[in-house]
Amino acid sequence: MLGKIALDLDSRTKILLFITWFSMVFICRNLYSLLTLFASSTLILILSGSAFSVFKKMKIMLPLVLLSWPVLTFLGNWSLFHSTGGGFDLFFGLFMMLRLLLIIMISVAFILIVKPTEIIGTINSVKLPPQVGAVFALAFRNLYITAEDYKSIKEAHTSRGLELDKGSLVKRIRSHIPLLIPLIIKSIDNAEKLVLALELRPSIMNRRKSKPLRLQDTVMIIGCVIVLLFMAYYSFVMVS
Repeated sequence: MLGKIALDLDSRTKILLFITWFSMVFICRNLYSLLTLFASSTLILILSGSAFSVFKKMKIMLPLVLLSWPVLTFLGNWSLFHSTGGGFDLFFGLFMMLRLLLIIMISVAFILIVKPTEIIGTINSVKLPPQVGAVFALAFRNLYITAEDYKSIKEAHTSRGLELDKGSLVKRIRSHIPLLIPLIIKSIDNAEKLVLALELRPSIMNRRKSKPLRLQDTVMIIGCVIVLLFMAYYSFVMVS
């Protein structure tokens, strides 16, 4: 039920929800608040049916998250975000590790749930020049095209016997050089075609009208503002 409601929301409401969710990671100033946020975030992902996909994508970042605990425990005094004032703080390392885990979780969830077309629609709905929305749309489109080209080039070289996942790190980097050269040439060719398409169809720069917000979207936006204000008051007034 929650997943159906989340998918049915307006793109502007979705992005505001993620902005609220991401802001709460930095508003929380103690370990217990972050633990509560992590538990509630995990529960929301489970109820929305996105937990398996999100945690599967996060698996590659797990070593970095685990490494951040001992590093920030012993080197917390040199942190760019918060200084502990001492050389060893076990809870500070756990706090920063959990914050990094939440940042990765929310970022992955945003990529999987919010479509690029919804981001473009949100940009077009605000009072920004239409060129801004067109630039973002073309950037997302080119990322998708480049990823598909890289996949096809990699499959072609792999079928000819190129090994990319064997040997030392230096050997693996050298093995990817034959993939980069045709990819760069293909990207330049795609850019030339894109310039020609823009010259033939300049209407892509025109602004499109956005639909008015529905009742459920308005309620969600008001709820996001209330949650942000409450968390800011709790973290900076009640706790301090």
